Amino acid sequence: MTDEFESMKKRYAGYSMNDKAVNEMKNRMVQAEFENRMAKRKRTITRWAVAAAAALTIFILPNSNAGVANAMGNIPGIGGFFQLITLRDYYQNDGSNEASVAVSGLRSDNKTAKKTADEINKEIKTLTDKYVEEYKNTRSMKGHESLDVDTEVIDKTDKYFTLKLSRLTTAGDSYQENHYYTISLETGKQIKLADLFKSGSDYKTVLLKNVESQMEEQVKDSDEVAYYYTDSRKGEGVDDFRESDLIDNASFYLNKDGNIVICYNQGDAAPMYMGALEFVIPERAVKDILK
Repeated sequence: MTDEFESMKKRYAGYSMNDKAVNEMKNRMVQAEFENRMAKRKRTITRWAVAAAAALTIFILPNSNAGVANAMGNIPGIGGFFQLITLRDYYQNDGSNEASVAVSGLRSDNKTAKKTADEINKEIKTLTDKYVEEYKNTRSMKGHESLDVDTEVIDKTDKYFTLKLSRLTTAGDSYQENHYYTISLETGKQIKLADLFKSGSDYKTVLLKNVESQMEEQVKDSDEVAYYYTDSRKGEGVDDFRESDLIDNASFYLNKDGNIVICYNQGDAAPMYMGALEFVIPERAVKDILK
C-alpha cells in the first residue's frame, strides 16, 4: 500500500469525500480518464464519420438465421432491428471549462423495436439535457469544470447488444455514472434483469450472494479495497446502506460471453474513491435458474 493511500485512509472518516487527500486522488484518476476519452474521440472522429455515413443509410432486417446474424456483424453499426442516430452533439471550451457531448440513440422501422427505441431515446435525451444544463449552470461557479457524455455499443452478440450512456464530470469533486440499455436482437425489446430468469426463481438472492462473495474476496486480497457491504458486516457501514440495494438498484448488461455483469455508479456500493464498479456473474452461479 502506498504511503499516500495509507495517509488518506487514516484521515478518512464516515465515507465523506471532503478529505483533501481523497479528493486529490480521485480527481487525478477521473481527470486522466476524461483526457484519455477525449484523445480517443479525436483520433477516431474521421474514421467514424466515414463509417456512420455508410451505416446510417442501411435499413437492417431482423435476424432470421445465423447467416443473417453473421452478415450483420460485418456492418459498421448494430445488427438486428436497429440503427444508430445522433441525439445530441455539443462541444464547448472557454479555456477554463470544457464539455464534450456526443450521444447516439436508436432507430427502427419495426413496430416493436421502434417502441423500444423511442423509450430509450427519451430517457437518454432527458439525462443528457440534464447533464448539459447542470454544466452550464455551474461552470462559472466552479472555476474549472469538465463534462464528457457519450454513448457506445458494447459487447454485441447474435442475441443481444447493449447501448451504454456514460457521464464523467470533474469540478473540484468528480463523478462518473453509467446507464445500460440491453436489447434483444430477436424480439427488439429491452431486457430487464428479471427477463433472464425462470419465473418464480429467487434470482435476486443468487445474484446478491455472488456479488457479496466477490466483494469479500477482493477486500481480503487488498487493504486498498472497501465496500459498504463488507464494512457493514463489521459494524462500520454507512447509515443509508441497505443490502438489498446491491441488486434492486444495480444496473446490468450481458458481456460478449453471455455473462451477466452487475454495475454500480460511483458511490453506490463503495466509497467514492473506488469509482464505478462491475461484477461479472459466472455462468455456474446462475445456470440452474436462467431461462
